[in-house]
Amino acid sequence: MARLPLIGGAYSARWVGANAQRAINLYPENNPKGISPVPMTHYQRPGLVPLGAQNSAGDFNSDFNSDFSLYVSNVPIGQGRGMYTASNGVGYCVIGQGLYLIKSNWALQLLGTLLVTSTSMVSMIDNGTTLMLVDGSTVGYTVTLATNAFAVYTDSTGTFTGSTRLDIIDGFIIGNLVGTNAFFSTLNNVTTIDPTYVAAKNNYPGDIVTLGVTRRQILLLGNFKSEIWYDAGNVGFPFAELPGASIEHGCTAAYSWATEDVNTYWLGQDLQGAGIVFKQTGYTTMRVSNHALENAILSMIKTVGISDAIGYTYQQGGHVFYGLTFPAGNQTWVYDASIGDPNLAWHQRCWTDQNGNLQRDRIVSTVNLYGLNVGQDWQYGTLYMLDRDTYTDTVNGTLGNISCIRTFPHILAGANPNGQLQEAEGKRVKFNNFVADIEVGDVPLDANGAAGQVFLRVSLDRGKSFGEPIPMSLGTPGQYLTEPKWQVLGIGRDVVFELSYSAVGSVALNGAWVDVHVLNS
Repeated sequence: MARLPLIGGAYSARWVGANAQRAINLYPENNPKGISPVPMTHYQRPGLVPLGAQNSAGDFNSDFNSDFSLYVSNVPIGQGRGMYTASNGVGYCVIGQGLYLIKSNWALQLLGTLLVTSTSMVSMIDNGTTLMLVDGSTVGYTVTLATNAFAVYTDSTGTFTGSTRLDIIDGFIIGNLVGTNAFFSTLNNVTTIDPTYVAAKNNYPGDIVTLGVTRRQILLLGNFKSEIWYDAGNVGFPFAELPGASIEHGCTAAYSWATEDVNTYWLGQDLQGAGIVFKQTGYTTMRVSNHALENAILSMIKTVGISDAIGYTYQQGGHVFYGLTFPAGNQTWVYDASIGDPNLAWHQRCWTDQNGNLQRDRIVSTVNLYGLNVGQDWQYGTLYMLDRDTYTDTVNGTLGNISCIRTFPHILAGANPNGQLQEAEGKRVKFNNFVADIEVGDVPLDANGAAGQVFLRVSLDRGKSFGEPIPMSLGTPGQYLTEPKWQVLGIGRDVVFELSYSAVGSVALNGAWVDVHVLNS
């Protein structure tokens, strides 16, 4: 038998005959070379634990149903529109039209109501004294951090006309002016705007779609081209464009912007086309999407559009994830910066609804708050702990399993009659055995006393269609040598295998072993 390793994440090409690999709710992790049996192992994405649903002992993994009332009394039902961890370590979020203080026990306190009815994401930033909030409308808001006093932002100069995104550099709060090529800055360490503190992106026509600060430099992302500015310390207006550092790409989705470390990500477009994911590091702009993802994005461009895409980042276990969710397209794609290679680094995240259908991920915003990775639900505003040791999603009081799916690479070689490895070269191959190299014995028995299961589907037409799923046991608790093995799987010229499971317990996937024989025709 030969090992069939899994290298990288999702890559389902425009034609599945070229590559048919799906990776849903499974992300790859690099293993140390030379001391691991496989180069990569696949792990399940974190489960969703509603915060505030813990028992009196503070156990987030307690029985949810018995504690749900502790949570819903604190959380209004409304669309999640963004979260923020202030410089003093306190959390804030917007749910529906309400701005809430997130207390350390995860209770929410309403601070104020946004005046303009909207479903767009919000942007928040603070200067150590005052938090500012914008939502793309003509109105802004402030919160005094010392007292949590909420107010509508007032600008006596009339300079502020609404902003999509705010950021801060050297004590100056900056933001784009919606529908223009201009951005504003407050005076240092205050929220007051000087009418002379306004500048324009003017190397190429077009509005500033969004902006932000990274490495103490300002990125002004336009429709088709972008610019880099810096704090030059100028009298009158402190910022200036960095000479020779223009970016020949723009942004097609204002809320796709997200940062981690010195890297910035966004969904781009330029004069040549749209639908590439870019990463900016210093003065270098890199494409981090791949042809398979770009094919999926192109399909959305032609049908529902991509301007509503929303980005977020978080770090967990050394993996730095950039999530990009498409509300209208009902898809969520996640890039793992720890993998790096765009052809290997992407996977999909999905939520399984009550009918068993895969929908986009529940998460629309993430923060590191009170020592936890916290995500916000796009539909209900629920705050979740993103927990690697939880293997379920609890959404609006309903406990649901996480569907994990991994499609294997095409198998185009096997043993010849002499037992030597041989390329099939168009000949048929016969599959006698498929053995999953998968973690077993760590899934508890279900309510009926049955062990967890893993399912195999086989495609004999290059991944165009698959047969019925065939179940095998993941072993009862403690049976760590259980071998999920499928026999006599058929004959084909280009065979693709797919494993799936929804296990309420730890299951990691290395790949498989296959017994393949090349036939004479």
